[in-house]
Amino acid sequence: MPDNYYKILGVEKTATQEEIKKAYRKKAHKHHPDKKGGDEEEFKKVSGAYEVLSDKQKRAQYDQFGSAAPGGSGGFGGDPYGGFSQGGFTINMDDLGGMGDIFESVFGGGRSRQAGRGRSRGHDIETDIEISFLESATGVERTIEHRIFDVCSTCHGNGAKPGTPIINCKTCNGQGSVVKNHQTPFGAFSQRAVCQTCRGEGKIAETACETCSGDGREKTNRKLTVNIPAGIADGQSIRLSGKGEAPVKGGMPGDLYVHVHVRPDKVLARDADNVRSRVNISFVDAILGTKLEVTTLHGNKVITIPAGTQPGTNFKLFGEGFPSLQGLSTGDHIVTIAVEIPKKLSRKQKELLEEFRAAPKKGMFF
Repeated sequence: MPDNYYKILGVEKTATQEEIKKAYRKKAHKHHPDKKGGDEEEFKKVSGAYEVLSDKQKRAQYDQFGSAAPGGSGGFGGDPYGGFSQGGFTINMDDLGGMGDIFESVFGGGRSRQAGRGRSRGHDIETDIEISFLESATGVERTIEHRIFDVCSTCHGNGAKPGTPIINCKTCNGQGSVVKNHQTPFGAFSQRAVCQTCRGEGKIAETACETCSGDGREKTNRKLTVNIPAGIADGQSIRLSGKGEAPVKGGMPGDLYVHVHVRPDKVLARDADNVRSRVNISFVDAILGTKLEVTTLHGNKVITIPAGTQPGTNFKLFGEGFPSLQGLSTGDHIVTIAVEIPKKLSRKQKELLEEFRAAPKKGMFF
């Protein structure tokens, strides 16, 4: 039975692109083959499902035709000729998230293509960083340490023992691809696929590098300094292009996604780029007015509470909020006043309040 891509990612058929991307990251992180307890086969399935559902055109074809969509292997190769033509149809199976092989092929129509070279890409990786509320407003640097596949330090990624030559691949005669002939109920067709010996490069090392066994990469411990910009919010991520894992034998490294978690503050809260806080004053200070010291992102500030301030009144400290990530504006700090009502009074206090209650109040509340 064909795979159900929505079920593989654990999303509904009505899922948005953002929900699909979020589900893919979670599943890919869980099944990553380099992770303890990872599952390479499941990782391939997840990557394949995301390859289709993340592309609007491929997703539309999949929703209409399922895994039998025109274009072969689920019809998601992106071939511009798609469908039946000249007695056959074209199949093109793209690289499934860096795990599968890249195929470009011809079915009976006489069209041919060269399999692309240098399209390999390393895996994206993820990490989590926790910062304080104040650091999210000012920006901060963090050093992370992790173990990843990086470019081989001995051969610098070409897979050859230093001092030995790189030669044409004998399997594909330096073409980077091979042609396979197949007979199907639809007729004979030729399939051009990436050469598995040289992985599409057309060249291989005559003598493999001893450090990486010819892969061009090695598992290393890496330290990396991450600059977290001022204004970043809890749950936002930073994408560092090219800071993911190196692929086998050259190509482009993947990306690093840094997920930022901001510890809540005991006094301050964030509201978009604004800061909010709540302060308590006595009902006497609310009536007579007072000066009040409040905590802000930039230290303590004194604000004046005028006489007759009502509960719930907001005071705005302009420019004391978060800077926007683009650096074009800055939010404000909004202080909300809460008035405390005493639960216990002395005899003298009660007498004074009784006198106040009995006194004329005309014009007092306007």
